Amino acid sequence: MEFVAIDFETTGYDFGGANEPWQLGAALVRDMEIVETREWFFRTEIPYAADPRALAAEMSLMDQWESLYPFLAGRRLVAHNIACEKTILTRLAPLTKWGPWVDTLKLAKARYPKLPGYTLGELCETFGCVPQMDGRTWHDGLYDAVACAKLALIISC
Repeated sequence: MEFVAIDFETTGYDFGGANEPWQLGAALVRDMEIVETREWFFRTEIPYAADPRALAAEMSLMDQWESLYPFLAGRRLVAHNIACEKTILTRLAPLTKWGPWVDTLKLAKARYPKLPGYTLGELCETFGCVPQMDGRTWHDGLYDAVACAKLALIISC
């Protein structure tokens, strides 16, 4: 089994502008193991001051398309609550057939309908798969992508 778990972090609408992606984390899973991780930081119209890596980003998402596209295209894509990831990729390349998609939120709700919570963090706590990554925590694109990959491996088996 092979898939890529992804997580975009976005600026949100707080500053009156468009909701732009400023980070993408990705974890490639092959044969039930995370074998590679990648992350990209994107320059945005409104600098996202909450993370210095976003302020230092010199290239837009489109400028990094040549490195991003081959890593994602033609693979099963996994995300927790896929709406954001699916929307960003579809807007970016509307003629590309992304996926197939797997939503760990929907999968967890279907397989475990009586859990007390379904956020990525709550599910990782429940199933004992919280990532240990120095200097990173929830709402970091790479951290969340790794967490999603670990969760998918547990709840899809």
